[in-house]
Amino acid sequence: MNLLNSRIIRFLIGIWLPILLIWWWWTWSADSVDPFFPPLSAIWEQFKFNWIWQYFPIHVVPSLRNLFVGYFIGIFAGVTLGALLGASPRVSRYFEPVIDFLRSIPPVATVPVFILFFGLDAQMRIAAVAVAACFPTLLSTMQGFRATDPTLLDTGKVFKLTPFQMMWKVRVPNASPIIWSGLQVSLQIAFVVTIASEILGSGFGIGAFTTISIDSFMILDAWTGVILLGLLGFAINVIFDLVERWSLRWYIGQKKLAS
Repeated sequence: MNLLNSRIIRFLIGIWLPILLIWWWWTWSADSVDPFFPPLSAIWEQFKFNWIWQYFPIHVVPSLRNLFVGYFIGIFAGVTLGALLGASPRVSRYFEPVIDFLRSIPPVATVPVFILFFGLDAQMRIAAVAVAACFPTLLSTMQGFRATDPTLLDTGKVFKLTPFQMMWKVRVPNASPIIWSGLQVSLQIAFVVTIASEILGSGFGIGAFTTISIDSFMILDAWTGVILLGLLGFAINVIFDLVERWSLRWYIGQKKLAS
């Protein structure tokens, strides 16, 4: 019960400021006649109409599909390459200059390049998201593998673990907290690139909907798109935190015992 009460208290502490801001926005904009800053009540009614009934399958579903397909492709490639390069310093010396050059390019700036190769189809957006999500995961995986305690590696050799067992039972668990931090950064970058890729030459997706609404002076629709992006980003981060806590429950337990 104490654990439940502490979680409820932390939750209430975390949401008081958003609730206060929403209340202030609702009351401040109640009598607004500015076409660019309509009342929040009007935005909410339009939000329900757009994203609960009408546009969800047309714009939200493609955006989430491109985001998660590209993200999982990117992190799979990042973890795989990062594990290989992190476990072999000799090999990483040959590839690190290329990796440092490619990761220095802003992810959003690569979208026009992918348009040249893939056109304006969904494949372009998935490829752009995958490449953007790959590098933070790759770098964190390399760092995690290189930070493996040498004592653990020596212990594995004493027990005559195979290279696969050494990788899976020693290096991966030791590097997983650092890898998860890279996965979170990759998710945030992937979300930004997903929206940016929809803005350029796309008729579908939340980013495209918001841009078209702004260009067409449909201010209420544009506000609903911006709010939806914020809510989706918040929800995705909450889900990610829950999955991370579940996956690293052994690590969190060790830290609590140590403290």
